[in-house]
Amino acid sequence: MKLKCVTCSGANEHTNVEKLVNLFYNYNDRASIGIQVSGKKASFGMARYWWIKALHYHLKEQEINLNIALHLNLDWVERFCSGDVPDEVEHFLSLNFADGEPFIRTIQLNFMIGREERPKVETVARMIKKYPDQTFVLSYNDANAEFIKQLYTTGVRFELLYDSSFGEGIVPKNRPAPVFADIPQGYAGGLSPENVAEEIDKINKVIPSNGQFSIDAEGKLKGEDGHFSLERCRNFLNEVSKRIQLIEDKKTHGLF
Repeated sequence: MKLKCVTCSGANEHTNVEKLVNLFYNYNDRASIGIQVSGKKASFGMARYWWIKALHYHLKEQEINLNIALHLNLDWVERFCSGDVPDEVEHFLSLNFADGEPFIRTIQLNFMIGREERPKVETVARMIKKYPDQTFVLSYNDANAEFIKQLYTTGVRFELLYDSSFGEGIVPKNRPAPVFADIPQGYAGGLSPENVAEEIDKINKVIPSNGQFSIDAEGKLKGEDGHFSLERCRNFLNEVSKRIQLIEDKKTHGLF
């Protein structure tokens, strides 16, 4: 079992750019900054739009590359899945780091059939193919399961994020086994600095020994002010690192 990526979501216009960059610079090998966007939150002229621009400017000026994931929600994910890319999203995807690498490396499509209009499989497949430089992550839950399975048959590459509570922060009793054997699996749902070690143990029970997995936290990374907390994020990343190292050490000594 190999940890592919740890995404800490929720950084936004209330987050100090320089402090955020300094934190993630130390974990850049497998940590990602997840930025939630929609037309109501990040349209041109809004604070989040300019915060994303400021983050890009700072990273480019400092010649630092970090893993940045754009999480499309609500109207923007519905538009994207229908083949209509919002101008703001198109602009974010056009940005590069100082070395020419794309600023946005991951696009997470947070759609749920029933909340958003059911997308067409062929349209989503075409949109994924349109952006070969980005990794796509799709939400997997009971509402989306059949659609995801149909999309998989098209041959396009994507990764999955399991969250049965769909953003409600509910910790499941058990973590689901991978649906597909040949694509990375991600897990979300109630992850926090306090419980992530236990949840990684749950994931370890269902992921093949040679498999990859990712985890994504947001709600439990907020501080008392209701905004993304750099301190809780740091604690979360530290707890993940310690648990993964413990599992690797046990496997080395034949304890798993």
